Amino acid sequence: MAAVRGAPKPWKVQAVEDVKKLFTTYPVFAIVSFRGVPSGQMQKIRRDFREFAVIKVTKNTLIEKAVKALGGDYEKVLDYLGDQVAIVATELNPFKLYKKLEETKIPSPLKPGQVSPVDVVVEKGPTSFPPGPIIGELQAGGIPAAIEKGKIVIKETVTVVKAGEVVKPEVARALELLEIKPVKIGLDVRMVYEKGIIFTPDMLAIDSEKVAEEFAIAYRHAINLAVNAAYVTPETAEILITKAVMDARNLAINAAIPEKDVIEDILAKAHMEMLSLASHLNEEALDDELKSMIRSTPVPAATEEVKEEEAKEEEKEEEEEEAKEEEAVEGLGALFG
Repeated sequence: MAAVRGAPKPWKVQAVEDVKKLFTTYPVFAIVSFRGVPSGQMQKIRRDFREFAVIKVTKNTLIEKAVKALGGDYEKVLDYLGDQVAIVATELNPFKLYKKLEETKIPSPLKPGQVSPVDVVVEKGPTSFPPGPIIGELQAGGIPAAIEKGKIVIKETVTVVKAGEVVKPEVARALELLEIKPVKIGLDVRMVYEKGIIFTPDMLAIDSEKVAEEFAIAYRHAINLAVNAAYVTPETAEILITKAVMDARNLAINAAIPEKDVIEDILAKAHMEMLSLASHLNEEALDDELKSMIRSTPVPAATEEVKEEEAKEEEKEEEEEEAKEEEAVEGLGALFG
C-alpha cells in the first residue's frame, strides 16, 4: 500500500507565503549568498539595512515553491538558488542596492582548509617583528623570512597560495601574523530582479567615479557645441553674451567705428600705427617730438614682418576654428554616440 504524504507543516506554508509577499510587494529584490559571513557581521548588516530593505533567510526549497507558485518571469530566479542564500527586498533601484550590498563586505583572513578565491602574494620588505620564534612560523608558511638590522624581513616576493588551492594551516597562520586579509566577506550578490529583468553582478558593477568623469566631459563638449552654434540655454547665455560683446568690440576697433566704448582703443591703435609708419621714415623727415616718441615707445616690427605675423595669426585662428569644430563633433558623439 502506497504511503500517504502528510499535509505540509504550517510554518513551511507561512514561509512560502512570506516569500511570495516579498516578491510581489517590493519592486526590487536580490538573491544573495551569505556563506562564511559571521553571525555578528550578519546582525550588523540587518541593522544597517533595516531602514531601506528587508532581509529574509529561508530554505532554497521554500523559495523554489514560492517562485513556482508565482510563475511567469519569477521562475528566472530558480537559476540563482543554491547554497546558503537570503532574499533582500527593497524599493531601491538595482544599482543602488548592489552598491549597498557590496559595502557589506569587509577584509577577512583566509582560514585553514578554505579554498582560496585569489592568488595571495606576500611582498618583500621589512616587517615590524623583532627576532624571535615568529620567524619560524613565517618560514613554515612558505615565506622567505630572515633577520636584518634587528628586524624580521621578507627576502623575496612570493605567492604563498594560488586561487583554487586549499589553504594549509601553517599558511593561514603566517598570513594572520602579517595581518594579510586577501578576501572580503559579506553578502555576495547572485542576481537582482526588477520587473521581470534579471541583473547579474557584471551588469551592476559600475565605476561611479568614471561615469561621473564621462558626464563631466560630455557636459564640456555640449557647452562648446552650444557656444559655437550660438545655441542659447541657461548655461550658455552668459558665455554667448560675453563672446558677442568681445566680438562686437573687436569689430568696432578694427573697422574704426567711433563709438564711445572703443574710441580710446581706436585712437591708441591709430597712434601705434602712426609710430610704426614713422619708424620707417628717414630721420630727417621727422620732428624732434616724433623722434622722442619713437625712441621711448616699443614699435612693432617692420611692415613685412607684421604681415608675416598677421598671416601666422590668421593660420592660427583657422587651426583654432578647426579644433573647435572637432570638439563640437566630439561633443555630439559623447551626447548621442
